[in-house]
Amino acid sequence: MVEYIKISITFAKLNSKVNLKRKLDIVLLEEYEKVNFYSFQFENETQTEFEKFLVTFNESHPEEIGRIMYRLERITQDGVFPRHFRFAGKVKDRTAELPSQLETINLRIYCICISPQILILGNGGLKSTRTYNEDEYLNQCVETLRDIDSELNIKQKKHKIQIVGKNINGDLSLYINGEK
Repeated sequence: MVEYIKISITFAKLNSKVNLKRKLDIVLLEEYEKVNFYSFQFENETQTEFEKFLVTFNESHPEEIGRIMYRLERITQDGVFPRHFRFAGKVKDRTAELPSQLETINLRIYCICISPQILILGNGGLKSTRTYNEDEYLNQCVETLRDIDSELNIKQKKHKIQIVGKNINGDLSLYINGEK
């Protein structure tokens, strides 16, 4: 029994130092005339990150969810254009947040603007700090999307995925850094 505990503790220490990869799949959520909405779902989970966001905040923040859904409705009509978003992440990635600067609500949803026809919706939460970087959970939401964006770019350069109109075709399984 003592040996088992020692081995478990040693494995846990080693495991915490190793950079673990998490598997996820990019999944089509909704298809519209001008735009397709995608999200991502981690392996062994039953909901996409966007669905988790809605479940978490729909009852406690219905007005703010309504405003985000209104903005998504506008995107289905107009396309995925900068006027709908606040850009998050780094200059080199396509990470953004809803709502735009024009709306003042505390609930944020983070996403990747792949093209004027493709939006990948992630997770988000209540912003109570000046920047998302100051909130550990919101920063993790953005970092996850940045990793996904990077992996999608790599797969696109290797011709493992293709962006065709409003569709992402090819191998939509990704491995990104991090643990839950």
